[in-house]
Amino acid sequence: MVRCWWEQRTSADDVQRVVPDGCSDVIVSADGETLVVGPTMRVDLVPLPEGSHLRGLRFRTEALGPLLRLPARELRDRTLPLTAVLPDRVARAVAEQVWAGRFPDVLRPAPVDARVRRAVRELWSAETAVAEVAAGLGLTERHLRRLFLDHTGISPKAVQRVGRFQRFLHAADTSKAGLADLAAVAGYADQAHLTREVRALAGLTPGALLAERSGRGVQPAGAGLDRLG
Repeated sequence: MVRCWWEQRTSADDVQRVVPDGCSDVIVSADGETLVVGPTMRVDLVPLPEGSHLRGLRFRTEALGPLLRLPARELRDRTLPLTAVLPDRVARAVAEQVWAGRFPDVLRPAPVDARVRRAVRELWSAETAVAEVAAGLGLTERHLRRLFLDHTGISPKAVQRVGRFQRFLHAADTSKAGLADLAAVAGYADQAHLTREVRALAGLTPGALLAERSGRGVQPAGAGLDRLG
C-alpha cells in the first residue's frame, strides 16, 4: 500500500517541480494543514516558502482507491484538504500518525484487486500492449480501464506512459548514456518521441530536465526529501 514516508525542510524560498510518478500523497505541514494529492499526468511547480517543514505518506499506484475507499478517479489532478475526503476525526488521526511516521491505523483499506496490482507492474515495466495485458488477466480492455480508474485514478495507458518516463529518469540517474540511448532503454520509439513525452510530462526538454535534476534551477520531484521508510 505504501511506497514511502518522507520529510522535507526548506532553508530558503524554493520552487519544486513535481512530475508524474503514478503515486498519490497525504502531506502534513508543521502547522497541521493536511492535504491529499491525487495522481496527475501534468507537471506542477510548487512554491515552498523558507522554513517549510512537511512530512508525507506516499501511496503506491494501485492503492489510493482502496485506502480511501472512494473511486480514485475523483482525485485525479486534484489537491484537497484531507477533511474533504475523510471525516474530521479520522482526518485528524491520519495527520497525527503521518506526522509521527506511522501508517494510519484509523484507515481500513479495502483489498487491492490482484489483477490491478499485476497489470500495474506489467505496464510500468514494459511496453506490452494494454489489450494484451487485459487478455492475460481474462478481462476486456474496457473492464481493465474501469478497474484502473477506481484503484489508481488514471488509465492503463497513462500508467504505462508514466512508467516509461520514470524508466528514463532512472536510466539517466544511473548511467552516462546519451539521450538517444536513454530513449531506447526506457522504451521510447526514438529521441523525438522522448522529447515530446518529457515536454508533456515535465514541461522541459530532456536535456533541461536532466540539468535541473543535477542541481541547477527548480528542484525536481523528490529532491530534498528524506525517505523514512
